[in-house]
This record gives sequence, C-alpha cells and structure tokens, in this order.
Amino acid sequence: MKPKNLIPLLSLAVIWGTYYVASNKAVESMSVFNVGIIIRLLTMLFLTIIMLGKGEMHTLLHTRGVRFRLFLIGLMGFLLDYTAFVGLQMSASAGIGTALLKTDILFVNLISVILYRQHFSRREWLYTFVMLFGVLMVMGLGLSSLSQIDPSCLFFILSALFVSINAFLIKSVQRSPVNPVSNRVIAYYNNFITMLFFLATAAAMHTFDQFARIGSSRPLALALLIAGLGQTLVYIVYYYNLSHFPVWLVKIFLLFMPVVSSVISFVLFDEQLGGKQIAGMLVVLIGALGILIEQRRKEEGELANQM
Repeated sequence: MKPKNLIPLLSLAVIWGTYYVASNKAVESMSVFNVGIIIRLLTMLFLTIIMLGKGEMHTLLHTRGVRFRLFLIGLMGFLLDYTAFVGLQMSASAGIGTALLKTDILFVNLISVILYRQHFSRREWLYTFVMLFGVLMVMGLGLSSLSQIDPSCLFFILSALFVSINAFLIKSVQRSPVNPVSNRVIAYYNNFITMLFFLATAAAMHTFDQFARIGSSRPLALALLIAGLGQTLVYIVYYYNLSHFPVWLVKIFLLFMPVVSSVISFVLFDEQLGGKQIAGMLVVLIGALGILIEQRRKEEGELANQM
C-alpha cells in the first residue's frame, strides 16, 4: 500500500473520533434524538453549500435505479444509531456497548468471505483480533467483563451489524452498473433520510422542547457545531475510502477511532489515560502494522504473478 493511501484511511479515524467526542458531549445535555436532528440539519446545510459550489444540486434528481438502495442506506443509518441508543436505555454498560460496536469489523469480514468470496489469511484474521483486543484494552475492558454482558447488549451487536450492512450497500450504489451516483449524492440522501427518521422518533418521544437548551448553553451549541462539521467530513472521507479501498480495510483503520477519542478526551477534558489504555493503543498499532504488512505481501505476490 502506498503511503499516500494511508492519509484518507487515518484521517477518517481522526475525524470520526472527534465527531464521537463532540456527540458524546452534546448527548450529555440533550436527547440523542434531538442531537441527531441538529447534527443532520447542520450536515445537510454543509453538504448543500458544497454541492451548490460545485454545481451538483441537480444530480440529486438523477437517482433512477438506485433509489430503493438509497432509502435502505438512510434506514440503516438510523437503525445503527437507534439500536445503540436502545441498548443504553436498557442500562447496558456504555463502555462494553461501545466495544461491542467495534464487532462491525468481524461482520464485514464474514460478509466479505461468505458473499464476496474474499480470502483472508490466518495472519490477517489474527491481526484483526489483535486490534479488537487492543480496542478493549483502550476502553478499560477485559475478557472477564465481556463474560458478564447484559442481554441488552444484543442491541449494540445489532448496531454493529447495521453498520456493516450499510457499508456494503453504499459500495453497491457507488459501483452500480445502472446508475453509479456520486458520493455526495449518497451522503445527502443518507443524511436526509436518517434525519427524517430522527424527526419522527423525536415527535413520538415528545422531546422537541429540549431544543430550547441550545440557546442557553454555549458548550452544547459548540459541541453540536463540531459534530455537524464532523459528520459532514465523515460522509465525504468515509465514502471516498469505500470507493477506493476494500470495506474490511476501511473498517480496520476505523479501529483507531477509540484511540483518537481517548487522546482528545485526555487533552481537552483532562480524562486520564491509564497504563492499560496506553498499552491498548500500542496493541492497536501493532495489529494495524500487521495488516499493512500482509497487504504489502499480497500486492507483491499479485505483481509477481502478472510478470
């Protein structure tokens, strides 16, 4: 893998990690449904400005052949957030829940193997599990913690499954032989449909009155603004990565996200990092290095076979 290809893969982990921290701070002061609405309103504004500047707004009307999949992408976007929230509502541990969300890489690998006949070497599987173990260490969890999982954590596993399914749906639209729409069109529909589902849920939960808190809390407003900008960049960089790299490789590098979140929380909010978390970061880096070495070996092998 060329060094320049690492830039978007690593950048996504930084962007998403920052988005995660900002969203967490926003959810502390307002319902997750209201936070979802505001973030997606801001994201729609940013995406509209970008598409207007590039003269691409008319492309939103040219979605013949992929409309149903665009709807499914938006639905999955909402479900992956909603199921995680239900897990929290049922009093599952937030730390264990967040760790379980990282099982999406396992779902991606299984889908790649079963549906796309992707071959993974034993070393690649080993390094994948090494990175997952590192993530658990960063979050201060051990295997003994996972043995005490509350049944409600099934919702977090469902969320990870929806994340994985969505990644393949997005890639299928990007490579549609009928109408391969642009990444920004996919992002716009994903964001808009997800926002509609959040609006409907907020209406059902009667949480609209919480919007008044934004005007009286500068930290909340700042967190929402950063999260909205982060969500916009996530769409742009994530879809770029999905269109240029295998889904499983994109997910591998997203395992850096807890590392980024931990560092940001430590620097900005003085949340201390323990020795176990620092060791976990090193384990994640070792696993990522192993994956890159295996990728280099595969690429060199393919080049040798072509000669």
